Amino acid sequence: MRLAPRLLLIFGAAANAFVLPAHHRNSRRPTMALKYLDTPDLPPIQDPPSKPQQRPARRSFLHQLDRFLTELQDTQRHLSNHTFLSGNFRPVSKEHVSAPVEVVDGAIPPNLEGAFLRNGPNPIRDMERKKRYHWFDGHAMLHTLAFKDGEARYSNQFIPSPRYSIEQELGEEFFPNLGEYYGLLGLIKLSIHGELVKQKLDDTMTVAPPNTNIMLFNNKLYCLHEASLPMECRMHPDGRLEYVGYETFDGVLDYPVSAHPVIDGGDLLFHSYSVDQKLIRESGTMKMGRYNAATHSVQQYLVPTPTKSHVSFAHSLVHTENYMIVWDCSVHFSTDALFMGGSFFKQINDHTLKFGIVPKDATKGEDVIWLDSGEVGAIVHPLHAWEETVEECKDGKVVSSKKVIRLWSPFCEALNLALDKANTFHMKEFVLDPGSKTVASEVIDDTVNCEFSIMPPKAQGSVETSVVEALGSPAMQTRDDTSRRYTSTLSIHDRYGYTAISGNDGTFIGYAKWDLVSRCLDSTVYYGENKIGGEPMVVRAESLVYDATGVKEDAIYVGSYVYDEEEDQSYFEIYEGSTNERVCRLKMPSRVPYGFHGQWISGEELEGHFQYHDAKDSRFHAGCPVQWLRFFLRDHVLGH
Repeated sequence: MRLAPRLLLIFGAAANAFVLPAHHRNSRRPTMALKYLDTPDLPPIQDPPSKPQQRPARRSFLHQLDRFLTELQDTQRHLSNHTFLSGNFRPVSKEHVSAPVEVVDGAIPPNLEGAFLRNGPNPIRDMERKKRYHWFDGHAMLHTLAFKDGEARYSNQFIPSPRYSIEQELGEEFFPNLGEYYGLLGLIKLSIHGELVKQKLDDTMTVAPPNTNIMLFNNKLYCLHEASLPMECRMHPDGRLEYVGYETFDGVLDYPVSAHPVIDGGDLLFHSYSVDQKLIRESGTMKMGRYNAATHSVQQYLVPTPTKSHVSFAHSLVHTENYMIVWDCSVHFSTDALFMGGSFFKQINDHTLKFGIVPKDATKGEDVIWLDSGEVGAIVHPLHAWEETVEECKDGKVVSSKKVIRLWSPFCEALNLALDKANTFHMKEFVLDPGSKTVASEVIDDTVNCEFSIMPPKAQGSVETSVVEALGSPAMQTRDDTSRRYTSTLSIHDRYGYTAISGNDGTFIGYAKWDLVSRCLDSTVYYGENKIGGEPMVVRAESLVYDATGVKEDAIYVGSYVYDEEEDQSYFEIYEGSTNERVCRLKMPSRVPYGFHGQWISGEELEGHFQYHDAKDSRFHAGCPVQWLRFFLRDHVLGH
């Protein structure tokens, strides 16, 4: 057997550490319900007590071998000046619960009610670190900034995943890190880690740290990592988290789910890829599906990729009214990194970016239309996509029709996932034509390096008006007495989108606002010298003013954590979306490390989450008289 397939097969054995079936749910523990943000008299927060770093009574042979290999990897030199363990990447240990946040400039908008939730890696600071480290390896920490009645409170907590709980109990690092897979010793580690993980977890697909994204769907809060199943947590009204379990949609999921599922009305659209050779042989390199909350069932689950020859870095997906869109980019899984260092993913310059157009009613891979862009490069976080139709009409009848899909995304011509240098992304529009099976593209702007795209949340309770209807686009008369009619599924509410702006070193120094109708960079905001931000998180709130017709327009706010390097202090800044003016600046109770992705969750959505779990508690304890008494005392005597 050739070396590369053999290495891939070995990685497939260990890949169960990153690709998981379901983990058993924890039993629920009674907890005191606190009213959302109505907790001004909480006791002062103390540093969490450090657990005694006790050496396990007996380590297995594989555990001892893993530790021995770690010693040979010259880890201390590797960690001594690690970029992602210094500056504002360095972890924090203090966990806050509903701590008050000081407004140092401006005022919190009174129509802002809900919470910014942001996920990110945070290694256990007080635990002796011996393993090599990659930024993606840190335990997940959720930062929650909640707003109500013009006040803000902050909570941060390690997400209580099985990986985190087990390593806390052991008092040492145990599970595999991506950073360990370096050189020949990394190859040996790769070959034993699959069996090593199984010593602590019945189901090895629950080992990946859920540190990439956060999402609330169907009243359930999911912590996400693209090599794992969604991990469900319960959030209490004061921001504390409780582990629930891993989502399998009643045992249907046999592939992981990426960190970027998409909510489409009552549906959840999801996908992911796998390097597990068993899954690839049985099905393929990627699987995608659609879960319907009304029927509580997976409506679609299919393999869209026509080949099993390579695993592409397919980090996200995007959708339109009728289609889901995935891609097969130029960056592929490669074992060369074991000998060369760097990422497991490597750009293959003779492989071009391809788009898979998946009808939302597709049932099999043959329903997917694949289009070759002819360009080398990668998409990571797309901004938006929509459908456009041009109809040729004569004598009131349609004589021809052409439908295309317009997709906007930051595009990188040479993506490096080793994170040892900055990547360059420019906003690009791809025009996908399923009829002619062609792809056209155009760079929208090349003056800003942009990534981490986000659109405002959908307008709740309002009619999605097309930009054609809102801005007017009459039929065009042509020379031969035919007319051309233009329609678009782009909503007027989706005219503007946002991305972070990267500086020369790859850190986020501001955000960009994009106009999808005028097809241009609308404006930019920069945080200032020595001030580094994060992913912009966008809020759609009810406006406090009326337009000329007496109708309230939506208010858009953009928020981001901003770290002041000179002060070693974190702030949270909120900008008004239409003017880009900063409306307030909040001083955080403690430093907030750089992280990955976040979401705004409205107060109404949070209340639905709290009520969902309260109802489950009531049903769970309905057969226990002691619990009846507890609920009676809490609800009717104590008034909680």
